[in-house]
Amino acid sequence: MHEVKSPKPQFFILLLLVSFGSVGAVLFTPALPAIQQFFHISIGKTQLTITSYLVGYALGQLAYGPMANGLGRKKTLYLGLGLSVVGALLCVASAWIGSFAVLVLARFIQALGATAGLKISYTMVADTYEQAEATKMISRFILAFAIMPGIGITIGGWLTQLLSWEACFYFLALFGIVMLGLASRLPETAKSIDRSALKLPSILEGYRLKLKNKQLILSSFLVGCCTSIIYIFASKSPFIGINIIGLSPEVFGTYNLIPPIGMVLGSFLASALIGRFPVLNLIFGGIACSLLATLAMLIPFAIAAPSAASLFFPMVLIYLAQSTVYAHISSYGLASAKNKSNASAVLNFINISSAVVAVLLSEFVFPESAIALPLFFIFFFILMLLLWRRLKLLSSHAS
Repeated sequence: MHEVKSPKPQFFILLLLVSFGSVGAVLFTPALPAIQQFFHISIGKTQLTITSYLVGYALGQLAYGPMANGLGRKKTLYLGLGLSVVGALLCVASAWIGSFAVLVLARFIQALGATAGLKISYTMVADTYEQAEATKMISRFILAFAIMPGIGITIGGWLTQLLSWEACFYFLALFGIVMLGLASRLPETAKSIDRSALKLPSILEGYRLKLKNKQLILSSFLVGCCTSIIYIFASKSPFIGINIIGLSPEVFGTYNLIPPIGMVLGSFLASALIGRFPVLNLIFGGIACSLLATLAMLIPFAIAAPSAASLFFPMVLIYLAQSTVYAHISSYGLASAKNKSNASAVLNFINISSAVVAVLLSEFVFPESAIALPLFFIFFFILMLLLWRRLKLLSSHAS
């Protein structure tokens, strides 16, 4: 075991790393209708470009936990970012050879690399901060989830309109190269390097212990429901906005700057509420408010044709409420584990796996129906209430 100092990483770089994978997931979404036309495929099949990305994003979480312990945080980050660049360039190559299957595979590879940004950022925070400070950091991470994907979708809309859908992936490759440069400025926060962590028996035993941690698992599924809402909106809204409402790709992309306002406000609210109320009470309040906010989308969708206002403005309220849930439940789950690297790997694996299932459901259950969007939201918010109830019971038994 080789001891290593753990200085605090630069917050701005962590913000970009946290959002790197989510930007890669959604930047190209204004191009989904164009991709559908280019490859002459159905809407549901086109959404496989998001599903395959999320599968890679989920599996990468499990791989990077042991790697972060056995190689160090920075080396693991370099490997992941480099793989993401390769995946983005393969996405471009799929257009050259006219193969949708290659695009789906390339998206998987791109995500397998990009997930290192989220995984290592959370691990670095867990390495260097206590729970209260970690909660504040995670609440600030919501700013990255809010601002960067919205900016990314806007960029993707303009690139699609002015150039082509392939331009989105050229941009993502360049973004990955820039992040490699910034990652070199981060400190190594691992307290020690444990080569045995790379051995398969050690990996399996570490994850087996984490899967027995009920607080971590329930919290992870709650985080997954939050993420599911984001990616269902990302996968369905381009077809609602462009095909049904009639927005152009660049206008659709620009409208996507509206929902993140809720995440920005929610991140400040989450930070301000830390320590003022019990954590589980704050989580319940966020879920209940999310459910009520969904009515602002459901009612207009049910009584009239969807409009840009009814599609985008309710998301401000939904994201605001969900931000409070996300910040508190993430740190609440990780606080129950000693090995923060493996715990964050399990949390994010369940988190993204939940989103994979959610997007798959949205692909096959009324894929061309606009009203399915708020109905899916309601389903997941009710599921969140049931998970919260289990956590509440677990907490009462522990005390």
